[in-house]
Formats: sequence, structure tokens, C-alpha cells
Amino acid sequence: MSLSFYPDIVYEADQTPECGPEIDEACENIRDAVKGWGTDEQALIDCMGTMSGEERFKIHHRYKEIHDKDLRKVMDKEEGGDFGLALQLLALPPDLMDALLIKKSLKGAGTHEKWLYSVVCGRSNADIDALKKAYFREYDDDLGQ
Repeated sequence: MSLSFYPDIVYEADQTPECGPEIDEACENIRDAVKGWGTDEQALIDCMGTMSGEERFKIHHRYKEIHDKDLRKVMDKEEGGDFGLALQLLALPPDLMDALLIKKSLKGAGTHEKWLYSVVCGRSNADIDALKKAYFREYDDDLGQ
């Protein structure tokens, strides 16, 4: 049995999300947490750690519209290590998060099979198709080859 892990908008041809004031507020909370010297890690956890896949999808797109910055790159700049990677993953919609995990698992000598298993196993055919499309859009490389 497979489950659908992605929000419905991932499967739609038009992936322009309709964002309400709660998404704008989340974008501003994230911006406030990283603005100036230092980072308010607790504010990032409180905001980003509670988001659904659909909210992450919307925030990923809306943050770039409002602040003209890629949220994943902002998180990469602000934090390092495992916490920084976790924030980068939370800054992405679920399909792009999985694409990044696959990219990182294939980087360097050998592969990190545990990361691949956690991404691929149990996914529906529709999820795998969405993941392959996201990977190609992001990295210009075909996972189907």
C-alpha cells in the first residue's frame, strides 16, 4: 500500500498557490527571525516546525514574492549542520524536499541508501511522478534514466 505524501497542488498543472494573510504572516515571522545579527532559532522552530505540506508549498512561493529571496538559501545562510539542513528541508515544498534529499544522498562517494529508502519507499506512482518532475525542474537531471 502506498500513501500520498504531497499536497494536491503538487499534482496540478498550475502551481500558483492562493495565499491568505496567514501565509504572509508566516513569511514575515520567518523574516523577523533571520533579520539582523543572529538568528532566532526558537521563532523559526515555532513557525516552520508546525507547517503542513501545503503551507510549506505556499510559504516557499510567497516568501520569494515578498522578499525576493529563496527561502532555502536564506536557511542555508543562517544555520549550519543538521539543524541548518532541517530548516532547509522545511523551507521547501514536500516534492522539492524529497528531490534535495535524493540529490544529497547521491552526492560524493557511494550513496546514502537510508535517505533514498525514506524518500522512495511507500510512495504512490503519482508521488514518484511528481518527485521526478520536481527533481528535473530543480537539477535539470532525469531520475528516470
